[in-house]
Amino acid sequence: MGYSAFLQKTGPDKAFSSGAFGCVRNNGHKFHEGLDLYPLKRDGRGRAEDKVFSAMDGVVRHLNATSGYSAYGKYLVLEHTTLNPPLYSLYAHLASVEPGLKVGSPVQVAQVLGKMGNTASYRIPLDRSHLHFEIGLRLTDNFQSWYDKKKYTTRNRHGNFSGFNLVGIDPLPFYSEYKKKSFATPLEYLRSLPVTAKVRVRSTRTPDFVRRYSTLCKAPVKGTNVSAWDCSFGPYGIPLRIEPATQPIASKTSKYQILSLDLAAQQKPCRRLVVKKGSSLVPAEQLLVYLELLFGS
Repeated sequence: MGYSAFLQKTGPDKAFSSGAFGCVRNNGHKFHEGLDLYPLKRDGRGRAEDKVFSAMDGVVRHLNATSGYSAYGKYLVLEHTTLNPPLYSLYAHLASVEPGLKVGSPVQVAQVLGKMGNTASYRIPLDRSHLHFEIGLRLTDNFQSWYDKKKYTTRNRHGNFSGFNLVGIDPLPFYSEYKKKSFATPLEYLRSLPVTAKVRVRSTRTPDFVRRYSTLCKAPVKGTNVSAWDCSFGPYGIPLRIEPATQPIASKTSKYQILSLDLAAQQKPCRRLVVKKGSSLVPAEQLLVYLELLFGS
């Protein structure tokens, strides 16, 4: 069976691709950062009966048991600490979380995490019950500081594991390449992804991302002063490499300088990373959020 048989589309008249990753919604203008997986079993009332299993060995880093607290509904985040680099995986819209699981709990691959459902801070129809599944990287350990500066009217209930702070990769090609044994570690896979945009950032601060994902990044030599960083971003904004810049930013008044840009990627109707402002190229809104989280706003 093709993968489309397992994707939950967003409506009866929508394409199966609406449950996939990428610019798949609102005629390609809305981004979806994960896979929506369809239930294979339902009870007499139409409720999903599928169990949800851990994709890999890991540790529970976040567990939200109140559906109204997030658009993810009831969800949990695992960090896969033995991987290089340590990816996260996220499991959302759960009907319930497996009893006994809590933050810090170790889990093994294929361990039951909960039951598929339709929970969210908005209404998901029962017949659209599904698992929203993500894999990716976490931008910062200081998410609350960024969140406080934005003056949101609701408090952050998810610490560093808010969706704002998580950047996903497309799980389908990741697992397809894994099945073909084309890479030994996730690092090899991430290094194979194309660089969509490269940005020089004026900052003397070393992002904690550089420390947490040391094999993806290059830390400054001890005792040296860094005035700028070169950041390479892959499809839809996943950070692929951050390293000290060898040259300062050309403009003394700009915080960001676009060093390179994949023009073909700019043709997508959503998640463009760079836009034109006057005669200059500047980070688009989503990329600006990522840069703020990485370096502090």
